[in-house]
Amino acid sequence: MNNITVMGICKMLQQKNNFLVFMHENPDADAVGSCFALVYTLRKLGKTAYPVCCDRVPSSLSFMTEGKREFGIDDLPDGFIPEFLMSADVASPGQFGALKSYATKVNLALDHHATHERFAKYLYVEPKAGACAEIVYKIINNLLSGNIPEEIASLLYAGLAADTGGFRYANTTPITHKVAAKLIEHGANHAQICRNLFECKSKSALAAEAFAMEHVKYLCGGKITYVKINLADKHSHGFEDEDTYDVINVIRRADGVKIAIFAREKDDGSYKISTRSSCEIDVAKICGIFGGGGHSGAAGCSVAPDMVDSAVERIVKECGFND
Repeated sequence: MNNITVMGICKMLQQKNNFLVFMHENPDADAVGSCFALVYTLRKLGKTAYPVCCDRVPSSLSFMTEGKREFGIDDLPDGFIPEFLMSADVASPGQFGALKSYATKVNLALDHHATHERFAKYLYVEPKAGACAEIVYKIINNLLSGNIPEEIASLLYAGLAADTGGFRYANTTPITHKVAAKLIEHGANHAQICRNLFECKSKSALAAEAFAMEHVKYLCGGKITYVKINLADKHSHGFEDEDTYDVINVIRRADGVKIAIFAREKDDGSYKISTRSSCEIDVAKICGIFGGGGHSGAAGCSVAPDMVDSAVERIVKECGFND
């Protein structure tokens, strides 16, 4: 699938000057870390570069962005004309969200999703990488001749740690650990980063997780957990979309759970369905039925409000468990 090498990417980036780097909608730590690491590296090389996303960065990840959370097209400086568009951790045009019209203008896409839907002129996709940050590390390490500043190392470490579940998920490889070790050598404060990612939560996020645990359903003899949260639930219990960031991981922790399914209503009324698998079942293939995708162990899709219940029923059926 790749039509460019790491060396080719580095050469191309060195020849350009004005950059936009796009994250996917509802950005996670890998998207934020990969994007900002690229932006800071390009700036270090004397380029002009800005991060872009259709959604706000979650408050739980604002430690990665110096507290700033808005990175829309409207936030770009007046008169700035981008010369080169990149995306990091974006698997399909749909993941640009409200900025979908920019997908066909992207010059280079960096991604690690096996379900990547090609949209960019040049692409580098490595499905075996533990995170997009692992790919971005190779590029930055080359561009900076191995002299990675602590700030950039920390961003990449956060992306790597988050997408591997603190190096617990099956996508963690020996290379992942080697890259993590290198980033710590470059100054990444792994203990504080992991505390920020996995331990520090707002009261509203804890309320969302408590709601999920109170309303979770155990299906197929406890092999599948499922919870749905609509707008009314969020409003009445005092939490927002970003507070549900870790709900999918909370409901997968019970003994015997192989598949976790979480459906949340978005502001436009549609539902985002997230899935996790801790067995041989490929949830990316299942979510692909509804136009979604991701990884074999973590995937998602979006459906209309009148389809959410039937979609979840289909996902459960596709898992093939006996009740």
